[in-house]
Amino acid sequence: MVDAILNLLFPLACILCNSPVRQRRWGPVCPSCWNRMQRLEPPFCPQCGMAAPNIEGLCGTCRLGEHAFDFARSALIFNDPFRDVIHHLKYSDRVSLARPLGQLLCECLEREAFQGHVVIPVPLHRKRERRRGFNQASLIAESLARLNRTIDTATLHRRKNTPSQTGLSRSQRTLNLAGAFEVRGRVPECVIVVDDVFTTGSTLHEVAKTLKRHGAKRVEVLTVARVPSPEGRGWSESQQAGEPGERSEKH
Repeated sequence: MVDAILNLLFPLACILCNSPVRQRRWGPVCPSCWNRMQRLEPPFCPQCGMAAPNIEGLCGTCRLGEHAFDFARSALIFNDPFRDVIHHLKYSDRVSLARPLGQLLCECLEREAFQGHVVIPVPLHRKRERRRGFNQASLIAESLARLNRTIDTATLHRRKNTPSQTGLSRSQRTLNLAGAFEVRGRVPECVIVVDDVFTTGSTLHEVAKTLKRHGAKRVEVLTVARVPSPEGRGWSESQQAGEPGERSEKH
């Protein structure tokens, strides 16, 4: 009834295809466009969650110990509909999109073997958060409070306003992020780190290292979407060419 009244008084069109949006609980995106987003399905690496059709055991990156986090899962594969949605959230102030994206996180959290009860969103540098007006990771993470998780935005801080990661190699990304985060206060033994997109894992690796230096025993990672690796499924040259989720603003 509420949706019907709102649709009559304030018609809403899908930001992706311009079709009418009848049910507003999914934000300004129609069900058809939400259904175009591809769920991340097994098989995948048991540690980092990388999807691969023939994987047995850990992926090569995890076998080499290049991920400091212990467990990671994502709800979606990073594809064009999701790219547009996250751009609208971050750069067009479509904050109503945070709720349905958070619902996807809730479903992934309930489906997978997460152990943590304290959620730490990946922080933005204070200058970037002030310019944008919000931290998208924090907005998306708020939905997890419904699953009796504590949302902690006070412990982890970004002290370096790092330049864009676009076009950097894995080793260059690591150097770019070295010392980027700091901890203020006590870190629980098991935490869930939340972000919007898992790209190469460099940021999440640095976050996990920082939290473990300050007392965390297990760091789990939960993201809305994951960019496929070259050995995984759904890889494309267009995804390889640049950092997802970024336009003119440098990260």
